[in-house]
Amino acid sequence: MPDCPDFVTIDAYGRPPGGNVRWRHQVRQALASHLPGLRAATVNHANNGTHAMIPRVVPAGSALVMAWESREAAEAAWCGPLRGLMNGRGAFSLDGEVVRSRAETDGDNWHGWSPRAGAAEALDAKEPLVAIVHGVLHPRNLVRFLRNNAHAASRAAHHPGHRGSIDISSQLPFEHTSISLWKTLKLAQDYAYAPGGHATAMSHARTQHTHRTGVYVQVRPLASSGSLGLAEPAFPDLPAARR
Repeated sequence: MPDCPDFVTIDAYGRPPGGNVRWRHQVRQALASHLPGLRAATVNHANNGTHAMIPRVVPAGSALVMAWESREAAEAAWCGPLRGLMNGRGAFSLDGEVVRSRAETDGDNWHGWSPRAGAAEALDAKEPLVAIVHGVLHPRNLVRFLRNNAHAASRAAHHPGHRGSIDISSQLPFEHTSISLWKTLKLAQDYAYAPGGHATAMSHARTQHTHRTGVYVQVRPLASSGSLGLAEPAFPDLPAARR
């Protein structure tokens, strides 16, 4: 299906019921059933690194991010083997479609997944956006990256377009992925390219080649339940994600 964009499901707990180890074990058991239509999945540590100057040293949460051949494949899995994984309090769930992806260098991917936008319609400037930025650092750049990330995260937390965010990683401390939610594409671009903060961090990463892998993905949110770091739902105008 070369023209079909990847369908993405993002699910996270600040503190999973029964604890991180138990929840991740349950997730991996469900994934072992070889779900039809699943292109890629990653089970992650999760922390508050994108909305706090000082992230937790030991991430308290967990996240599951999956890419699917279609919405139908995702819905079938969540009605079947994955059913019940996101029934606890404090859960966040989001469905969306990939509308744009970019690799920093040819061959870069996210744990084997090369995001596919297919024939998806580009986002309008007034549409909401989920931005996924994945990278694997060269070890020598870790300290400078953490310093730059702290300032970028602080600016995101106070930006009027920010609707919540989370940092996830399956291979601490050098592999990292930020998932940030934005009220509109235009406001996200204002945050990304305004002087200082994120723009400084992005410029340094590119000019100094701080990462050995880099992938950027734009996702159009289609359904959403819960929040990431905010007191109110991230996207209250969208239908609830069915879990």
